[in-house]
Amino acid sequence: MMWFALIVALLGMSALTIIQTPREWLRCRLLRMVLIVYHTVGIASILLILFVVFRMKDGILRETIIWVETCYFTVTVYALLLSVVRYFGFELARHFRHRKILHILSSPMAFLLAVLIVSTAYMIPSVYNATTLRTVAYDIQVDKRCSTDTLSIAVVSDFHVGAGARHSELDQMAELLAAAEPDVILIDGDVCDSSSSADDLAYMEAVLKRLDCRYGVFYAEGNHEVECRIDPDPYLLCAGVTILKDRGVQLENGVNLIGRKNALETSAEQIINGCKLDPDAPTVVFQHRAEGLRRLEGVADLVVCGHTHGYQFPFVGILVPYFRDITYGRRTVGNTNVIVSSGVSEWGYRTKWPSQSEVTLIHVSFREAAQ
Repeated sequence: MMWFALIVALLGMSALTIIQTPREWLRCRLLRMVLIVYHTVGIASILLILFVVFRMKDGILRETIIWVETCYFTVTVYALLLSVVRYFGFELARHFRHRKILHILSSPMAFLLAVLIVSTAYMIPSVYNATTLRTVAYDIQVDKRCSTDTLSIAVVSDFHVGAGARHSELDQMAELLAAAEPDVILIDGDVCDSSSSADDLAYMEAVLKRLDCRYGVFYAEGNHEVECRIDPDPYLLCAGVTILKDRGVQLENGVNLIGRKNALETSAEQIINGCKLDPDAPTVVFQHRAEGLRRLEGVADLVVCGHTHGYQFPFVGILVPYFRDITYGRRTVGNTNVIVSSGVSEWGYRTKWPSQSEVTLIHVSFREAAQ
């Protein structure tokens, strides 16, 4: 469904770029051919990602398709934005009769050059951010007793393996996790989507099998799993991952660990009661979406989320904070600590800015170790 929405959006953007194109530009045979080829190849890359990529193995052909789609989306977005700037600039220049500026704004070559320069300036850092993982660490203090003084938690989410994380990004993730040596690893949803192949999921399984930590690896459901053509659960189970879908377990040190389904219909209290966990024990809830956080106040000491990818799309980082309580990073809701990871990869568009793909480490300190 998300891919269909993306196609509709891109078709609308393509239509707008054609509508706003000056008629004198279309009379130029070269420019006309460039526009036809540009939009045909761009839309074709989206259709290939939707209907063909899930049958492909990780390789040059798949990479080419995804990179073409990424470039097409970026250039189209900035072409539309610069068209708006050009329109108002043209009106101002005409009002003040500034012939030199009018001449520059009327030049199709000047406009195309500006679009390419701006698009390239955006893509260089954003592609690096999307494909190069870093480690981000947080220190959390929990005012409850535990059988250990500390707990080291690693959070990875939003693989979108195939159209998102390539095999190389999964390898980076495994290396960072091995270096961090966490006590427990949480996989916070969206391990796959409609473009993930059986080969992608098998590679993910092999990578997850390499992970080693004291209390194990746990998984909670994301929103894109329902779009997967292949059920990821058997691959996760074969890798030794414990699946927590509205379930909870108590770790050996007495900490409650609760994984919620993407729908967030079952409350954390219901899960604690249903799994017969100690409600007074330190409690970590991991759920894919950063929603319903107020209802977790006083129930969870730490809530871990993914889903947002930080700020993946151009200018979204400016707007999203007005629609979400938290998009990325750390925030406290009462006595509850909330951390949202930007994820291991991106979704369908290989750029991230200003956020960067990451492995999230959380060092939890308890008031005192229980005797």
